[in-house]
Amino acid sequence: MRRFIIRNRRVITVFTIIFMAALFAYLIYKTKQIGYGLYKNSTYPGSAFGTSVKTTIYDNDIYKRDKASKAVIDDLKKLDERISYRIDESEIAKLNRNYVIDGMNKVSPDIASWIKREIEISKETKGAFSPCILPLTQLWGIEDGKKEIPDTAYIEDALPLVDASGLEVEDSSVIIHKLGTGIDLGAVGKGVAADIAKEELDKCEVSGAVVSIGGTILVYGDKGDNRPWHIGIRDPRGEMDDVLGILDTKGDVVISTSGDYEQYFELDGIRYHHIFNPRTGYPADSGLVSVTIITPDGFLSDAMSTACFVMGLKDGMTYAEEKGVSAIFVTEDKKVYTTKDINKSFILKAKGYKLAK
Repeated sequence: MRRFIIRNRRVITVFTIIFMAALFAYLIYKTKQIGYGLYKNSTYPGSAFGTSVKTTIYDNDIYKRDKASKAVIDDLKKLDERISYRIDESEIAKLNRNYVIDGMNKVSPDIASWIKREIEISKETKGAFSPCILPLTQLWGIEDGKKEIPDTAYIEDALPLVDASGLEVEDSSVIIHKLGTGIDLGAVGKGVAADIAKEELDKCEVSGAVVSIGGTILVYGDKGDNRPWHIGIRDPRGEMDDVLGILDTKGDVVISTSGDYEQYFELDGIRYHHIFNPRTGYPADSGLVSVTIITPDGFLSDAMSTACFVMGLKDGMTYAEEKGVSAIFVTEDKKVYTTKDINKSFILKAKGYKLAK
C-alpha cells in the first residue's frame, strides 16, 4: 500500500484537490439552499419623522455598511426638516404660513412634484386622499395626544379646506385657492424617505439592505443567498413585535402599512384613529384595520396604503389592481385579503385570522 501511494502520489494529490473543490462548491450550494446569507450584515438604530428607524446593511465591507447607514439616516433627517409641517423652518411650514391666495407660491421642484402627485391620487380616489388634510389633523389633535371629539360645526367648517380641488401645481409653484388650507405631506413622507434611501444605497454600492421607517420598509438588493427576503407584516391587533404573516419578496420594493392601531383613542367603545376620511371629516370607518401596499415606488406605496384604508376593501382592492401594486387588506372581522399576485408568497402566521378568497 505504501509503495502504491508513493508511486501514485501525484494522481492522488490531483484527485484530493478535485474532491475538496467539489465539496466546497457543494457546501456553498447547500448554504444558499437553506437560506443563510453569504454577506455579512450590521444593524443600526436611528430616528426620523418622529419614529424609530432601523437600517440593516448587507455587504462584506464593514466600511461600506457603516457609511451607507450614516448616509441614509442623514438623508432622512434632512428630508424631515424640509417637509414636516411641525418644524417652523421647513418648506411646508413656511408655505402654510406665508402662501398668497391664488398666487404662485414657490417651492422646491421635488416638493412641487410630490404635491402634484398627491392631487392626482386624490382625483383617482374621488377624494379619499388629500394633501391638504392638515386642518383636520390639527382639529382632532390625535397625533398630539388629544382624546376628544371636535364639535360637528368645526368639522363641517374644515371639510372645504381639505378638498384637494382647492390646490393646483404649476411648474415649481403651488396655487392655493382657499384661506385656511394647510398642506401635510405625512401620508407620503415615509414613502419618499424610502425612495431617497434607495438612491443613497445605490450610491454606496452595498449588496442589500432593509430600512424600516415606522410602518414603511424598504427592501433593497440581495442578502447573498439567492432567495426571497422574508418580511414580517405587523399584526394590527397584537403587540408591536407581533407578526400577522410573512411576505416573501424580491429586493427593491417598498412595503407600507397604514392601520388604525398606530395613533388612536377610544371613547364609548369606539376607536378614533389618525387616518381621516377627507370626505366626512372623521377617522375612516371603512371596515378595515390595516392595509399594506407593496411596490417599487415608495411614494405610491405610502400614499396608497392611506387611500385604500379610507376607500375600504372593495374599492381599495379595485384601485390596487388598477395601479398594478400588491396589497394585503385586513378587515375588522380578522379576515385577510391579498391581491392575486402574492396569495402564494404571503404566509399567515397570527392565530384568529383567516385568509379570505
